[in-house]
Amino acid sequence: AARAARDTARAEPDGWTRARIPIESVAHAHDEFLRLGADIEVLEPVQLRKRITATAAGLAKLYARGDLRAGGDD
Repeated sequence: AARAARDTARAEPDGWTRARIPIESVAHAHDEFLRLGADIEVLEPVQLRKRITATAAGLAKLYARGDLRAGGDD
């Protein structure tokens, strides 16, 4: 993945870098790309983008509530 990113990377005017990264599967890529948080935006394949969008929406809804289920504050 690192080599693919390096070989296909091109700087965009908005400051982002666009690269084409081969994926093993949508499920695997979903888990790996989520680790990068807001530092990455998946453009395609559409199935992967939709899956990440759904996960991010679920996380946003969960954390927007503001309450802590476990009662901890750390």
